Amino acid sequence: MFGIGKKLAEEATQQAESTAQVAANAVGQTVQQAVEQAKDAGQKALDEVYKVAETGEKAVKNVANQATSWGKSFGQ
Repeated sequence: MFGIGKKLAEEATQQAESTAQVAANAVGQTVQQAVEQAKDAGQKALDEVYKVAETGEKAVKNVANQATSWGKSFGQ
């Protein structure tokens, strides 16, 4: 009689451990996905900052070139 109760208790313990492991794995995957999404979002933000910086740099060069051209035109 006690053998059956002990076996049921062991099976219940194993089932609980298995369920806990599945839940922990699911939480780990969710956290990993959140981290990946945050990294992707951060990289996209940095890419946009670099694009804006490059655009600004090009604009400054264009204005400088235009000013130089105007200066040469007026100097002739």
